[in-house]
Amino acid sequence: MIHEWRSYRLKPGAAGDYLALLAERGLPLVTRHLPLMGYWLAETGPLNTIHHLWSYADWTERESRRAALAQEEGWTRGFIPAAFALVDAQQNRFLRLDRASPRFHAALAGRLRAHAAPAPGAALFAADCAALVIGADPAGAEALWQPVSGDARGPVALMPRSAEPVPAAPQPGRHVILRPLAFSPL
Repeated sequence: MIHEWRSYRLKPGAAGDYLALLAERGLPLVTRHLPLMGYWLAETGPLNTIHHLWSYADWTERESRRAALAQEEGWTRGFIPAAFALVDAQQNRFLRLDRASPRFHAALAGRLRAHAAPAPGAALFAADCAALVIGADPAGAEALWQPVSGDARGPVALMPRSAEPVPAAPQPGRHVILRPLAFSPL
Protein backbone atom coordinates (compact mmCIF):
# COMPACT_ATOMS: atom_id res chain seq x y z
CA MET A 1 0.00 0.00 0.00
CA ILE A 2 0.92 3.64 -0.45
CA HIS A 3 0.00 6.00 2.37
CA GLU A 4 0.05 9.63 1.25
CA TRP A 5 0.51 12.23 4.02
CA ARG A 6 -0.25 15.71 2.69
CA SER A 7 0.42 18.91 4.65
CA TYR A 8 -0.84 22.34 3.61
CA ARG A 9 0.26 25.54 5.28
CA LEU A 10 -2.62 27.98 5.06
CA LYS A 11 -2.47 31.75 5.09
CA PRO A 12 -2.67 33.08 8.68
CA GLY A 13 -6.29 33.29 9.74
CA ALA A 14 -7.55 31.17 6.82
CA ALA A 15 -7.90 27.79 8.58
CA GLY A 16 -11.54 28.29 9.57
CA ASP A 17 -12.57 29.35 6.07
CA TYR A 18 -10.58 26.55 4.39
CA LEU A 19 -11.92 23.82 6.68
CA ALA A 20 -15.53 25.04 6.46
CA LEU A 21 -15.23 25.09 2.65
CA LEU A 22 -13.73 21.59 2.71
CA ALA A 23 -16.46 20.20 4.96
CA GLU A 24 -19.33 21.79 3.04
CA ARG A 25 -18.16 21.53 -0.58
CA GLY A 26 -14.95 19.53 -0.88
CA LEU A 27 -15.58 16.53 1.35
CA PRO A 28 -18.47 15.00 -0.64
CA LEU A 29 -16.50 15.37 -3.88
CA VAL A 30 -13.07 14.22 -2.76
CA THR A 31 -14.26 11.20 -0.77
CA ARG A 32 -16.33 10.02 -3.70
CA HIS A 33 -12.94 9.24 -5.28
CA LEU A 34 -10.05 9.32 -2.78
CA PRO A 35 -9.58 6.95 0.19
CA LEU A 36 -9.65 9.22 3.26
CA MET A 37 -7.94 8.03 6.43
CA GLY A 38 -7.59 11.23 8.42
CA TYR A 39 -7.82 15.04 8.42
CA TRP A 40 -6.32 17.27 11.11
CA LEU A 41 -5.41 20.85 12.02
CA ALA A 42 -2.04 21.33 13.77
CA GLU A 43 -2.29 22.79 17.28
CA THR A 44 1.50 22.95 17.80
CA GLY A 45 4.51 23.23 15.52
CA PRO A 46 3.92 25.19 12.32
CA LEU A 47 0.47 26.70 12.88
CA ASN A 48 -2.16 27.20 10.18
CA THR A 49 -1.18 23.74 8.90
CA ILE A 50 -3.61 21.02 7.94
CA HIS A 51 -2.59 17.40 7.51
CA HIS A 52 -4.51 14.71 5.67
CA LEU A 53 -3.85 11.04 5.02
CA TRP A 54 -4.98 8.99 2.02
CA SER A 55 -4.28 5.25 1.62
CA TYR A 56 -4.09 3.53 -1.76
CA ALA A 57 -3.62 -0.11 -2.66
CA ASP A 58 -0.82 0.91 -5.05
CA TRP A 59 0.32 3.62 -7.48
CA THR A 60 -2.17 2.50 -10.14
CA GLU A 61 -5.10 2.98 -7.77
CA ARG A 62 -3.80 6.42 -6.78
CA GLU A 63 -3.46 7.49 -10.39
CA SER A 64 -6.91 6.27 -11.43
CA ARG A 65 -8.68 7.74 -8.39
CA ARG A 66 -6.98 11.13 -8.77
CA ALA A 67 -7.80 11.15 -12.50
CA ALA A 68 -11.46 10.48 -11.69
CA LEU A 69 -11.49 13.33 -9.15
CA ALA A 70 -9.99 15.64 -11.78
CA GLN A 71 -13.12 15.02 -13.90
CA GLU A 72 -15.37 16.47 -11.16
CA GLU A 73 -16.19 20.00 -12.27
CA GLY A 74 -17.33 20.93 -8.76
CA TRP A 75 -13.83 20.02 -7.60
CA THR A 76 -11.72 21.56 -10.35
CA ARG A 77 -13.79 24.71 -10.95
CA GLY A 78 -15.48 25.06 -7.58
CA PHE A 79 -13.55 23.81 -4.56
CA ILE A 80 -9.94 24.04 -5.82
CA PRO A 81 -9.96 27.71 -6.91
CA ALA A 82 -11.71 28.82 -3.72
CA ALA A 83 -9.69 26.63 -1.33
CA PHE A 84 -6.25 26.99 -2.84
CA ALA A 85 -6.46 30.77 -2.72
CA LEU A 86 -6.10 30.19 1.05
CA VAL A 87 -3.02 27.91 0.79
CA ASP A 88 0.56 29.20 1.10
CA ALA A 89 2.52 25.94 0.70
CA GLN A 90 2.04 22.21 0.23
CA GLN A 91 4.13 19.20 1.18
CA ASN A 92 3.59 15.58 0.29
CA ARG A 93 5.12 12.34 1.59
CA PHE A 94 4.63 8.74 0.54
CA LEU A 95 4.90 6.28 3.39
CA ARG A 96 5.06 2.50 3.82
CA LEU A 97 3.29 1.07 6.86
CA ASP A 98 5.47 -0.73 9.43
CA ARG A 99 2.81 -1.48 12.04
CA ALA A 100 -0.69 -0.37 12.95
CA SER A 101 -3.35 -0.70 15.62
CA PRO A 102 -6.69 -2.47 15.17
CA ARG A 103 -8.31 0.99 15.03
CA PHE A 104 -6.07 1.93 12.10
CA HIS A 105 -6.92 -1.33 10.30
CA ALA A 106 -10.65 -0.66 10.84
CA ALA A 107 -10.25 2.80 9.29
CA LEU A 108 -8.28 1.23 6.44
CA ALA A 109 -11.12 -1.21 5.78
CA GLY A 110 -13.52 1.75 5.44
CA ARG A 111 -11.16 4.00 3.46
CA LEU A 112 -13.38 4.07 0.36
CA ARG A 113 -16.47 5.38 2.18
CA ALA A 114 -17.88 8.57 0.69
CA HIS A 115 -18.61 11.30 3.24
CA ALA A 116 -21.57 13.66 3.02
CA ALA A 117 -21.25 17.29 4.01
CA PRO A 118 -21.91 17.75 7.73
CA ALA A 119 -25.34 18.95 8.79
CA PRO A 120 -25.61 22.72 9.27
CA GLY A 121 -24.39 23.65 12.74
CA ALA A 122 -22.55 20.35 13.25
CA ALA A 123 -19.22 20.52 15.07
CA LEU A 124 -16.26 20.93 12.71
CA PHE A 125 -13.76 19.25 15.05
CA ALA A 126 -13.67 16.06 17.12
CA ALA A 127 -13.32 16.46 20.89
CA ASP A 128 -10.02 14.63 21.46
CA CYS A 129 -6.69 15.38 19.79
CA ALA A 130 -4.10 13.06 18.28
CA ALA A 131 -0.39 13.64 17.69
CA LEU A 132 2.05 13.32 14.84
CA VAL A 133 5.58 12.23 15.74
CA ILE A 134 8.30 12.53 13.11
CA GLY A 135 11.75 11.03 13.59
CA ALA A 136 10.97 8.65 16.46
CA ASP A 137 9.25 5.32 17.08
CA PRO A 138 6.95 5.96 20.05
CA ALA A 139 5.16 3.18 21.91
CA GLY A 140 1.40 2.96 21.44
CA ALA A 141 1.20 4.54 17.98
CA GLU A 142 -1.97 4.06 15.90
CA ALA A 143 0.35 3.63 12.94
CA LEU A 144 4.06 3.80 12.23
CA TRP A 145 5.36 4.42 8.72
CA GLN A 146 8.72 4.70 7.01
CA PRO A 147 8.98 7.48 4.44
CA VAL A 148 9.78 6.35 0.92
CA SER A 149 9.44 9.69 -0.90
CA GLY A 150 9.14 13.31 0.16
CA ASP A 151 10.64 15.18 3.08
CA ALA A 152 10.64 13.08 6.22
CA ARG A 153 13.57 12.21 8.41
CA GLY A 154 13.06 8.92 10.17
CA PRO A 155 9.80 7.20 10.99
CA VAL A 156 6.40 8.92 10.99
CA ALA A 157 3.94 7.96 13.73
CA LEU A 158 0.32 8.85 14.39
CA MET A 159 -0.56 8.70 18.07
CA PRO A 160 -4.09 7.83 19.23
CA ARG A 161 -6.65 10.48 20.13
CA SER A 162 -6.66 11.56 23.73
CA ALA A 163 -8.40 14.12 25.93
CA GLU A 164 -4.88 15.04 27.16
CA PRO A 165 -2.57 15.04 24.11
CA VAL A 166 0.25 17.05 25.72
CA PRO A 167 3.10 14.69 26.65
CA ALA A 168 4.13 14.67 30.32
CA ALA A 169 7.82 14.79 29.38
CA PRO A 170 9.89 15.86 26.37
CA GLN A 171 9.46 13.49 23.45
CA PRO A 172 12.05 12.26 20.95
CA GLY A 173 11.52 13.43 17.41
CA ARG A 174 9.21 16.24 16.37
CA HIS A 175 5.87 16.11 18.22
CA VAL A 176 2.83 17.96 16.80
CA ILE A 177 -0.61 17.94 18.42
CA LEU A 178 -3.34 17.40 15.81
CA ARG A 179 -7.01 18.34 16.18
CA PRO A 180 -9.06 15.90 14.02
CA LEU A 181 -11.97 17.15 12.00
CA ALA A 182 -15.27 15.57 13.04
CA PHE A 183 -15.44 13.48 9.85
CA SER A 184 -11.85 12.18 10.18
CA PRO A 185 -11.75 8.38 10.52
CA LEU A 186 -8.54 8.59 12.59
